[in-house]
Formats: sequence, C-alpha cells, structure tokens
Amino acid sequence: MKTKPLKYFGTDGIRGEYGGEIINEQFAFSLGFAYARFLEEKNCDKSKPIFLAKDTRPSGKKLLASCLRGLHQKNFKALNLGVLSTPALAFSIINQHALGGIMVTASHNPHTDNGLKIISNEGGKLSVDEEISIESFISECDDVPKDFAEPKIHKDSYIDNYIQNLKKWFKPNFLAGQKIVIDLANGATTEISPLALKTFGSEVICINGGDGLINDQAGSEFTDGLSQRVVQENADLGLAHDGDGDRIVFVDKKGIKIDGDQILGILAIHAKGNNSLQGNGFVATIHSNSGLVHSLAENLIQLNRSDVGDRNVFALMQEKNFNWGGESSGHIIYSNYLNTGDGLFSALSILECVVNTRREISSLAKQIKLWPSKATALNVNRKNPISSFKDLQCYLKEKRSSHKESFRTLIRYSGTEPKIRILVEAQEEELMNEVFNKVNELIKKHV
Repeated sequence: MKTKPLKYFGTDGIRGEYGGEIINEQFAFSLGFAYARFLEEKNCDKSKPIFLAKDTRPSGKKLLASCLRGLHQKNFKALNLGVLSTPALAFSIINQHALGGIMVTASHNPHTDNGLKIISNEGGKLSVDEEISIESFISECDDVPKDFAEPKIHKDSYIDNYIQNLKKWFKPNFLAGQKIVIDLANGATTEISPLALKTFGSEVICINGGDGLINDQAGSEFTDGLSQRVVQENADLGLAHDGDGDRIVFVDKKGIKIDGDQILGILAIHAKGNNSLQGNGFVATIHSNSGLVHSLAENLIQLNRSDVGDRNVFALMQEKNFNWGGESSGHIIYSNYLNTGDGLFSALSILECVVNTRREISSLAKQIKLWPSKATALNVNRKNPISSFKDLQCYLKEKRSSHKESFRTLIRYSGTEPKIRILVEAQEEELMNEVFNKVNELIKKHV
C-alpha cells in the first residue's frame, strides 16, 4: 500500500476538532502564509484577489481572520466574503477571476470540528502535488501574531451573481406548483438555497435555517426531522444540505430517503436522454452499489469507479472525458457547470427530472435496482495487509469461481481510524448474507 505523502490535507481539505493540534488560529495563519508562498512561486498577479468564506461555526471567524492575515504577510489582496456556501465561493472565484480561495468549513462534520479547504482559480480542488507544495511552506512560517480580529466583510453581489448564473441553466418558474421542504443544516446555505428555490417558483418550507448549531441533528446526516416535516406539510419532496452546501440528499413525499446511488442513476439517465452525457459515461466511487453499474449498463451508460473522494471522482472524469460524476453521499459534479460539487445545482437538476418527466422522485428512483448490501466496521489493533489473510482470500476466490459476478466485496482499512471497513453486496439477499457473515468471521481472526 502506498504511503500517503500528505501530513495535513485529506481527501477534502484539512479537518479536525477546533482548538486541537491542527485546527487553531496559529495553524490557519501558517496555512494562509504557505498558500501565499505557493502563489508567489507560481508568479501570480498580486493585484488579483483571493476570496475567503466560511460556514456558520462560531470558530470560523477567527480561523478565517487568521488565514487572511497569513495571506497579507505576503501582500496578497485577500477578501472576506463572510458566510457563503463552498460552491458559491468556487463560482465567485471563477466569475471574478480571483487567484483562488480558502473555505473555512468542516462540511458535514460535527459543529465542534472545523476545517480549511483551498479552492483553485478554476473552482476545484488542488492536486496532491500542489497540496504537497503548500505543506512544504508551512514550516517557513514562525512569526505568528496573537491578535486575529475579524476583518471587514465584502458582501457585494456574490450571492446575486451566483443566482443569476443558475438562471442560465434552468427555465424560469420551472418549479411552479412544487412544494419543497429543505433542511439547511443551520449552515452556509441558509440564505442562498431558499432564495434560489423561490426564484424558480417553488413553495419553500425551511427547517434548521440558522436557529441551532450547524449539523447538530440537522442536515444531510440526520434526515428524520426532514422526513417528518415533508409528511406533515404534504410536500412533494424534501432536500437536505450538509454544512457547507456541496452535498444534497433527498426524501420522497412519504418521507422515505432516496438512496444516493439512485440519485446518481437518475441524473445519468436523464443526461443521456437530453444528449448532455459526455462520452455516454459516468463516474462513481468504489462505494457505489453494483446495482447502479447494471442499471446504467441497461441504458447503455458506462460506469467507471474512482477511489473515495470528490477529487478522485473529478480526476477520473477528466481522464475519461466524462462530464458527470459523484459520490453516493450526495456530492455530485457536473463539470460543464462547475469543477466541484454543488448541492443546490444537483437538487435543481433532480427537480428538473421530476418536472420534465412528470414523475415523482420515488418513481424515478425505481429505474435503479440496487443490490442487497451490508456494511460494517471492525476495530483493529494493527493493520496487517489484507492480502495476507490467506483463508479470506481462498474463500473469496472460491466464491467468485462459483458465483461469477453476482456478488462484490470491498474490504479496506480506514484512513483516519483504527478500523477495517467491510462492504458486501450481491444480486440475491441470501448470498449477500452468507458472504457477509463468513467474511466477518474470517477477518475477526486476523484483527
């Protein structure tokens, strides 16, 4: 297994508990300084701005101020845009020809966490090589100030420009007659998403719109409250964002959550139907259900799998020259629109499918017949190579020989916890349960 070369950056920025070893004001200042050094090395034009924004975590103000001060150390023009969703920040960077940006957020993580995402001038994630370069400059920063007062917020018309851009992609009032409940996770989308949905004509009922802590029993990770409210309001469907707005999940009018792989399938089939699916291909991750592969194949759509993480999804999209891809968690990329996930754009795209086909979202979801699956995570004391589990490898080889491609296993160690993650899926539930139980039994002997 290749050793991860990065010390701080994960698959989606840098995250951790606020006040810990990494996510604190001193580190945020150092990262701002290191990002400035990185841009200097590229001979970037210092007259162009760098945009910073944050979600609603209380710790975000000081972290943003710290990053900004670090950038100012190298005389870059860094501007605080205040509370803004990650995709709206990415669009603003492209729209205003900025050098890049920093988003202060821990996405769907608990409110006690925070994080830092660097966004390129093209509105996407940096490459691993670029992140390695930035990390190399962090150690150069040793003069860290103590005062991190919040800088002036430059509101301007960033939200309005973002909404105006959405109008180029969707027809006016196309949501007229739709009653939608949206869970805003008390996060960065509390202003922007209700405004967009109303702009396109829908009746909007908001929950968790800023009256509580971000992601605290709210948003895309906690949909029970959304489901109840959809049923109570007799709404057409429900949407839920994560804390920074790059993800979206859906519940139908009965309050039942739609599987994320079915959402990916709906988008792929709809895009093929209107001739906007580049290369007749779609990218999902190794976590996506095999039922998605087979359902798309029936529609003559090729599914390619990437490793976990939206950066890996996007990289494979570029390699294959595909323009749609995503994760079953609700992080979906349409590269013709933006080089990163935008939960609001994805929601509007699914709503367009619902409106154009005159079918409920639950009916559209049935096009994607998912295989029965089970997943678990076992605590481990050591991370021995899975290839060394000879009895497990023999069992799986024997099963694959007798059952061909009618089941799939995904066994891997967590990159952040002392755990081994196990996923088993099969066309038949009986086979899935049999393999799942046996795999668990054999792995427990080794961990």
